Amino acid sequence: MGLGRQDLSSKRHRVLLLENDPEARHVILALLKKADYAVVEAAGSAQAAALLGRDGRFPAVSAIVCDIRASQINGVEAPAYFRARHPRVPVIVTATYPDIELAIALMKRGITDYLLKPVSRNDLMMVIRSAVDRHTMVKRWSL
Repeated sequence: MGLGRQDLSSKRHRVLLLENDPEARHVILALLKKADYAVVEAAGSAQAAALLGRDGRFPAVSAIVCDIRASQINGVEAPAYFRARHPRVPVIVTATYPDIELAIALMKRGITDYLLKPVSRNDLMMVIRSAVDRHTMVKRWSL
């Protein structure tokens, strides 16, 4: 599935999924859809950036799940890119290997969370729920 406004109007919260690993993407997509999130997939960072738009105020998503190996923009740069342009949207990074130094560096740059693959259902749902709640609160206070 590529970029598109996939059923965006029928669900309350939308999550942008930028995941290079097809197996991980399938698992995360299934978990999010089962939890009744609308999921918009992007094949690469450039496609995700185009979906999010330029103004950064209220993009069409409540959270971003971003593979550290995101294509087109270096995986370490992608979360920083999204945070700089869309500071109100929580960014959750997924990674295949644990890297404490990288996780700390990304947290200092403003990501919301760092999850290791394979992502557990409970961890993913807890992190997404928290991120979406945070986004909702920030959006309410910004109006």
